[in-house]
Amino acid sequence: MMTNRLRQPRFLLLFLLAGAALVLLGACYWPEWYLHSARQALERRDFVAAHADLERYLTARPNHAEAHLLVARLDRRANRYVEAAKHLDACRRLGGFADAVELERALIALQTGDFDARAEQICRRHAVRGDPEEFLILEALSQGYSKTYHLDDALFCLNRMLELQPNHGYALRRRAWIYSTLHDHQKAEADYRRALEIDAGDSVARLGLAQLLLEVRKDGAAAFEQFDHLWTVHKDSATTVGRARGLLLLGRTDEARQLLDDWLSGHSDDSAALTERGKLALEEKNVSVAESLLRRAVARAASNPSANHALYLCLVQQGKTSEAEQCQARFKQTVKDIERLDTLLQKLKKEPDDPDRRCQAAEIFLRHGQESEGERWLLATLRMHPDHGPSHRALADYYRRSGRDDLAELHQCLANAARPPLFRKP
Repeated sequence: MMTNRLRQPRFLLLFLLAGAALVLLGACYWPEWYLHSARQALERRDFVAAHADLERYLTARPNHAEAHLLVARLDRRANRYVEAAKHLDACRRLGGFADAVELERALIALQTGDFDARAEQICRRHAVRGDPEEFLILEALSQGYSKTYHLDDALFCLNRMLELQPNHGYALRRRAWIYSTLHDHQKAEADYRRALEIDAGDSVARLGLAQLLLEVRKDGAAAFEQFDHLWTVHKDSATTVGRARGLLLLGRTDEARQLLDDWLSGHSDDSAALTERGKLALEEKNVSVAESLLRRAVARAASNPSANHALYLCLVQQGKTSEAEQCQARFKQTVKDIERLDTLLQKLKKEPDDPDRRCQAAEIFLRHGQESEGERWLLATLRMHPDHGPSHRALADYYRRSGRDDLAELHQCLANAARPPLFRKP
């Protein structure tokens, strides 16, 4: 009996020691599961899951150079460039993967459209057939070329990506967007449909297909099917308005009206929905309701051509000639700008580096409320042509309107220092 009593404390001590050892082993090795899980997620292109697992891993292993590199790559591919740079700094500080860090920094530059000689030289060493980094380089280049409107070069990259990975949804939907921009709608539709065959949950591809079916094919039934699928997953302005327009093409007016009314009850500032509902009210001869809706739409998007034209018709019917003429003037200016932009983009296909045309296109974007797009075009133009005075002046005006006086002053000084061009291209 005495022996058993002596053994019990020893057994309890051994049990506690074993438990402590298991806890220590778990603390040491459990984080490795997150790294393993992240690598598996990367293989199946589940970048959201991979990023989450890597962040958990770095919480436990903050000094793991490879994990920082992988997170940096994911951040870059998601256009989170500041976060990517921080992880690259950490990776380099920890003494890991100098060549890989250099390549990632170059890819950030190229992906944003900054085609400087050093970045291109670094990527050229890897962008050869058979190199394990070829696909990632092509992906970054395709984005950079798209952002700077080098669409032929972007298509070349995307075609090569699809040679390497024929079922890559991103490459298919990006190529579809370029085909659509080039008005090759048959090829665009084929790529969107192929992307959805690969991944039915690809909402970007489905929205692209839905808009093509609605705006180009005028196929109400097919467009409504795609918008309805999107709307059941995620209700936003584009899917709601697209769904309503599909219903109108199908002659299901009551359903479209109810859908728009329900949406506007919770999103009263949605210019696109206000415009569509106002146009419907005008068609139904409910002029006072149409005027109220369309005034709100124009107040929130002054350059919306559809809203201005509908409001013009509404005001003419009520004899409000002076206001109607103002709407008509805005409408004509917007149409003129749209036609001018289309002409500029067509010419830029042949001469994508032309600074004057790029600047004029950027000014149209800025004039119509697409500030980030206009700013991006101007900055990209200045990366290619640092002394282009009109681009500096356009940026100075934009930054002044935005309250960023320090940047406005900088670009005004640069514009004054730049030599004026001998002529402006038409």
